[in-house]
Amino acid sequence: MTKYKKTIIIKLDKCLSKRQEFIAFSTRKGLLLMKMRKGISAVLAGVMALAALPVSAMSASAEGAYALGDVDMDGFITGHDAAMVTHALYVDNEALTAEQLRLADVNGDGVVNQSDADWIHENQVYALGQIDVFTMNACTIYEQSYTIARMGAGKARPLEKGVALLENGYYEDALPEVCYNLMDVNGDGVLDNEDVFVTVLDVALRGACEMDTIYFTEKRYDLGEDLVLAWVDADAAGERENVWDQIKAGVEHSIRYGVENA
Repeated sequence: MTKYKKTIIIKLDKCLSKRQEFIAFSTRKGLLLMKMRKGISAVLAGVMALAALPVSAMSASAEGAYALGDVDMDGFITGHDAAMVTHALYVDNEALTAEQLRLADVNGDGVVNQSDADWIHENQVYALGQIDVFTMNACTIYEQSYTIARMGAGKARPLEKGVALLENGYYEDALPEVCYNLMDVNGDGVLDNEDVFVTVLDVALRGACEMDTIYFTEKRYDLGEDLVLAWVDADAAGERENVWDQIKAGVEHSIRYGVENA
């Protein structure tokens, strides 16, 4: 064999060797890619499975037993939940906690907006201010709401929050959390005089929600001031303001008298 032929054979051997190495490398790379693809597929499958979970299931795992829409977490979907959402949207953007925001996002689009408040309002069990379902009369509303607004929950006279009511004798039913929430008509989470006046006017003077003193309109809860003022013929702004002040003063006097003479 000549030197030229040996050189060709050696080069061919080297080429074959490199080709075999390349094939082996390609095979290993192919196996590696297959493994990577299988791994990626598994991850994607997991992500897709997570994204396909019902929002209610995810919320339930995060929030326990609270249903979507139960923003105040009192066990009921009520007008107060919708009021809390509108209060957060239009008055105080930081009013809701992260947990409450998750519960408020009833349509699961990741954004809490007016459509969520609308859904809650449409699916409410109790309307805002609807306290007659708990068989409380005007005297109970006067005393409980006024003393809470003045002194805070737990100091209401004669009985504190959640304890059986004393109403013209002994009353066996307890006042549930949802009842206090329904008295918070502006949804700010605090029972104050503004809530007291509107609740008292609604329950005591008109009958709970019969005349829609508290109602849902134009993306806000109307606290009933305009409807109350519509009872009197006072169209001028100054007169309307004076009438409203007189109404509030009269209600406060009546409540105070009832509490002091109970």
